[in-house]
Amino acid sequence: MSNKRMPRCLTFSRAVWLFVFACVVAEVAYGEDADMSDMKTIEGSIWYRERMALPPNAEIRVFLEDVARMDAPSDVIATTSILPQGGPPWAFSLAYDPRKLQDRGRYVLRARIEVEGVLMFINTRQIPAFGGNADSRVEILVSRAGGRPPDGGASAPVPDVSLTDTYWKLTEIEGQAATLGAGQREPHMVLTSEGARVGGFSGCNRFTGQYERNESQLGFRPLASTRMACLEGMDQEQRFLQLLATTTRFTIHGDSLALYSGDERLILRFKGVAQ
Repeated sequence: MSNKRMPRCLTFSRAVWLFVFACVVAEVAYGEDADMSDMKTIEGSIWYRERMALPPNAEIRVFLEDVARMDAPSDVIATTSILPQGGPPWAFSLAYDPRKLQDRGRYVLRARIEVEGVLMFINTRQIPAFGGNADSRVEILVSRAGGRPPDGGASAPVPDVSLTDTYWKLTEIEGQAATLGAGQREPHMVLTSEGARVGGFSGCNRFTGQYERNESQLGFRPLASTRMACLEGMDQEQRFLQLLATTTRFTIHGDSLALYSGDERLILRFKGVAQ
């Protein structure tokens, strides 16, 4: 009697298992379709003013980034790459997941043209990713960088990096090379174009405050910082913050930022880091 019931039980269990498996597969498939349907795109074009053609192995890369954090490199939300055909402009379509966007985020587009990993063109002004007419296309103007293409073509000077919205890595303090701070982190600062705020990492603590700019004149209001104690970076941090407070003007050449005190001494030097 038990032998006759066993096949029915196995048959019933197998049927239940197949039903559950089918439901799981259907749910996964539905979830994938839902994820794809939730994706949005940014349409635009990339161009430059130079009268030159790109090498045949050039690649254009476009990034959607969140630059809201002043004290850290930007967060990449989405990226795409295209192989340019013919001359500029080149159209692009960047797909992104809107669920990755935050209410407090500040989103911009960055475009690079590379040849075998060598940077040839990049946009030097931030391009807001969202704004204006939702149906309008975004135009990104890129400028010639200092990279020399692998075929040995002539290079051009690196365009000056923007003072604001750039990650400035501290490289020199009063003529001496800057060292890494606590946790092997590099001292740096970012000046925002909106709100005239400055923030960064000074070697042990994070600092924040406001700055004032008039053409090449630059000054920092009293800065606030956290109050951690570290085994490394404290002496350099103190000097770094003291010198920031004495800054009166700046110069930028390419990706190098120099700060000067009231007696025209070069007190701090930074390097703009690609994000």
